[in-house]
Amino acid sequence: MKITVNEMRVGEVVTTVKVVRVDPDSDTLGQLSANLNNSIFLAGPCPREDYNNDWRNEAFEILSDLGFQGNVITPTNARFKELREKYGSEALKQQTLWENEAMKKASALVFWVDRHIKDGHPAFTTNIEFGDWYNKEGVYVGFPEGADKNEYLKCRMDMAKKPYYADLREMLTAVVQNLDRPGDRFFTSDTHFSQQRTLELSRRPFVDTHEMDLEMISNWNKRVTMNDDVYHAGDFGDPETMRDIVSCLNFKTLHLILGNYDRDAIEKITEALDLPGRDIELMETAEFYDPDSGRTYHIVHEPDEGKTVPEYPDDVVLFGHIHGRAFAKENGFDLAADYHNFTPISMEQVRWFANAIQYWDHNVFCTKASV
Repeated sequence: MKITVNEMRVGEVVTTVKVVRVDPDSDTLGQLSANLNNSIFLAGPCPREDYNNDWRNEAFEILSDLGFQGNVITPTNARFKELREKYGSEALKQQTLWENEAMKKASALVFWVDRHIKDGHPAFTTNIEFGDWYNKEGVYVGFPEGADKNEYLKCRMDMAKKPYYADLREMLTAVVQNLDRPGDRFFTSDTHFSQQRTLELSRRPFVDTHEMDLEMISNWNKRVTMNDDVYHAGDFGDPETMRDIVSCLNFKTLHLILGNYDRDAIEKITEALDLPGRDIELMETAEFYDPDSGRTYHIVHEPDEGKTVPEYPDDVVLFGHIHGRAFAKENGFDLAADYHNFTPISMEQVRWFANAIQYWDHNVFCTKASV
């Protein structure tokens, strides 16, 4: 990965922004294995001829002015035409793979659709990427006045009841503010990163473990910031890839409750999670009191292996292990990634489920169905 530091002069003060660019002379996907936490990907049309005529240059200056301290990822590749002539379709494939992985690992995607067909910014690829991403979390979309043929994109944003922007600075300000919001708690379980067995037995909707990993990284990073605590209720994933996966993820502190798979590989996991600058706790169980709901939350892996049974409504058990099967108990519920769209859930969502338990009838909790 090539990271350059663009020096920007704002008034009389020189500030910097870290820019991540594709490096055509090295391993394409390997470039994205480094720390990309707290990253903004600048999607939208890239110049085809004049690479100085790129809206991203203005974005770099704005983000520098806003004091953004993370990475800014740009897909603009000034050598792409040269590489396309030399390598043909392979050059396009490598660029596409790089962009896809970078977009997945980023914390926010910014689509600034400054489309000008006659001036070499037709944004044909942007149309495809917009369709893939516009209705997902962590995605920001904007169109400057005078840009060509964005009416359909605006209609889709209106249908999804999502805002869009007419000013680049306003949009980037919203992005930076969200990435720097006050910390919160998030929860997940049984991600099973990189584990083929789980992909197959749980019938997960991914073509392979690489796609599965990228989708879960994307969902995590688009929701969780570097200010947040994450409670993971066990069975994180393959110890061989754990170091790289955790390095990609946003969090202030990761509280990892050990699952049955984790306990079987505790030495490898302990070694993998020895990451300088990252705060990670390995624990058998966790608990905390939430003053907003007046409840104590207990976090375990298996829901039926403990010695005591906390009493609802004052206590709620958050568990994993069963991958959303028999999701609800009378005193708690499952945090499994399979049940929650492969995305960590927020403290607000946890409170909602905890409160809802009192309204679920015996049909939710029965162990056998009758006819």
